[in-house]
Amino acid sequence: MSELPGFTLPTVFDNPKGWGPSNSQPTGIFRDIPYIPFSKGDKVTRVANWINPTETRDTRDTRGGRRQRDQNQQAYGSNSAAAFAYAADEDEESFSLVDNRGTAMRKIAVRAVQGGGPRGGARGGGAMQRLGRGGRFAGSGRGFAGGFRRRFGYRDGAAMQRSASVAAEDDWQEMQEIQFNRMKDLRFDAGEPVEAGRFGTTGVWDPALDRLSVRLEKPLTAAPAARFNVSASDDPVLAKIAEENEQVKVLATDTVVAALMAATVANSAWDVVVNRVGDRVYLDKRDGGPMDFASVNEGASPPPPSEPKDAASINGASLLAQEARDVTRSLISQVTASKKVEFGEANPFSSAEGADANAYRYRTFNLGTQDAAPCLMAVRTEVDGFTAGAVPKQLFVRALTQHDVSAVGAGNVLDWRLRLDAQRGAIIATEMMNNSSKLARWAFQAMLAGADQMKIGFVARVSPRDRTKHSVLGVQTYRPEDFLGQLGLNEYNAWGIVKALVDLCLQLEEGKYVIMRDPNNPLIRIYAVPEGTFEEGIEEAKEGDENDNE
Repeated sequence: MSELPGFTLPTVFDNPKGWGPSNSQPTGIFRDIPYIPFSKGDKVTRVANWINPTETRDTRDTRGGRRQRDQNQQAYGSNSAAAFAYAADEDEESFSLVDNRGTAMRKIAVRAVQGGGPRGGARGGGAMQRLGRGGRFAGSGRGFAGGFRRRFGYRDGAAMQRSASVAAEDDWQEMQEIQFNRMKDLRFDAGEPVEAGRFGTTGVWDPALDRLSVRLEKPLTAAPAARFNVSASDDPVLAKIAEENEQVKVLATDTVVAALMAATVANSAWDVVVNRVGDRVYLDKRDGGPMDFASVNEGASPPPPSEPKDAASINGASLLAQEARDVTRSLISQVTASKKVEFGEANPFSSAEGADANAYRYRTFNLGTQDAAPCLMAVRTEVDGFTAGAVPKQLFVRALTQHDVSAVGAGNVLDWRLRLDAQRGAIIATEMMNNSSKLARWAFQAMLAGADQMKIGFVARVSPRDRTKHSVLGVQTYRPEDFLGQLGLNEYNAWGIVKALVDLCLQLEEGKYVIMRDPNNPLIRIYAVPEGTFEEGIEEAKEGDENDNE
């Protein structure tokens, strides 16, 4: 067995009095090697810093914050620059600067930005001069600072004022005022609803519509039948449910309940009529009011004008809302026209004057607490169709409309015919900003109805100047719960808002009241109004609605 190689430990020279070589070490092995003394303020991880503190490593970085921060840092090593400084006494005297072109070009650029050309004249502005006149961020009246306000209808320092959905009369008495910030923290769990009845006829979804694109657009056919929206007080099914169950204290429709749930995200004004009869509360819509129509771009800046300057304009807020309502009716009728299914009992609103094409699902929700007696709310919800298959899925169908991308109140949207297929995510995000209230109501309506899927169609005019002809460019499918999450809404907060308002209404005396969303402040007002309010124009509103259906 061969011997193992030997190993001799090197001599270690300890320096107990400082940092670096000790006096006992031979000086010859470290001759001509520079040494940086140690400073107590140095970080252990950066004892050796080979960067000249007069020229920091971030001098090439033009971000002032980082550069200033690094310049203010401590120079590691005590007087580290002195050990490695290089002095060139004779070399620097042999150099001289003979080209000042950089300085001259900087002066030219400054003159160009200020409006003059390289020679100070008006003709030599070049590209920068043109940007100053017509560029996006120029400041000559069409630029970012001034043009943004001009384009979107704002005046300097002035906020846009919206109109109330209904004007408060002198004999109205304000009972309550609720700030939105008090409503955002409300929480309530209504639990699982109880089925109370099914009525009407619905259809089966055509799966070919899920494959629509801009290149394969489908013309929209006008709905052959009407879709009524009867208030809770006039609903015979709700009256029967309340008669058979004494625990039902609140009667409402899904459009009204969804509006209350989405109160905090609403931009435009709305109102709900409250009829306190005996120990029950009826939450009614006002005939001809905002609950009968779907607003269009109410969150845009500015929204579509309520009174267009051009009397012949078809892009006013009221006409766009009416157009959106008719488009949704036509879309629901068309996408479920392939096959009809009896949803339940006969439609209670069909009569000799016309047939109602809606299908309804009545459900009761418990708004009572565990310690108190049950307080049931009966709600009429809408069912727009079912998917084909062994396990049909209940659908809630609505339509987003695009009228004219260049019109006032268009909401700075992308042209769907050019961008929908490639940039659908960006288009949906824009719609969530411009129509947050409408989309929130739809999501809550689908949740109240127990829908499995939401089908949202993108419908655009064939011509921007014709509001009667439309085409379906695509369809997007969501689960109601997922869609609420994308909108940043919470189901428990929505039920908390409804319960708080219902509890306030149950404490009121018998009579008629109005819950109004203030058009310009984030709050809700509750007014006591005289009996007979809003009843004068009911017949006229119904006649106008019937003419629209025809």
